[in-house]
Amino acid sequence: MQLTNERKNRVIDLYFSQHKTYAEIAEMERISPRDINAIIKEEEAKRQKYQHEQQEQELSSKAYKLFSEGKRPVQVAITLNLREPEVTKLYREYLKLNRFHKLYIAYKELGDEGIGDFLKLYELSKKEGVSRQQVVKLLQMVDDDNALGLAQIEKLYKWRTEETHDLDMQIERSKNYLYRLNNEIDRSRNYWNS
Repeated sequence: MQLTNERKNRVIDLYFSQHKTYAEIAEMERISPRDINAIIKEEEAKRQKYQHEQQEQELSSKAYKLFSEGKRPVQVAITLNLREPEVTKLYREYLKLNRFHKLYIAYKELGDEGIGDFLKLYELSKKEGVSRQQVVKLLQMVDDDNALGLAQIEKLYKWRTEETHDLDMQIERSKNYLYRLNNEIDRSRNYWNS
């Protein structure tokens, strides 16, 4: 038999609010205990789902608060007794809420190694006192589409390194030549003085 929502709501009220038994509800509403059981089970599932959602919202609020206080994901995991996937999900949500979504997208695109290089660049620029604008300008300058692209700068660097090596070799040869000349001069002096 198809029950209306109104009758289902009366059964739910009788069971949960008025604490009536299945037998009492069956007599009052003229429906079978099997139908009452189905209605009660469905309502209990809804209530459990609602309670679970409430707990999740409470948990996410606590996590967001901890993140906003500067806590790292591992600290939040320990404080709230959560596993990594849950904390990662909550941290992503927190980043989105704070408009750090672009940073998260960059992390996803770069991966762990790439983000490490990105952070190394940041730390080096900070250590050297180079502003963000200067870093951007430098990267634009070495862009491959530029006449002084990165490939060109690498070639120039290699050429300068080879040139420096050649000059070092010339200096060594000149030192050796000077040493031999000084020896010749000393021998000549010794010959004339004897």
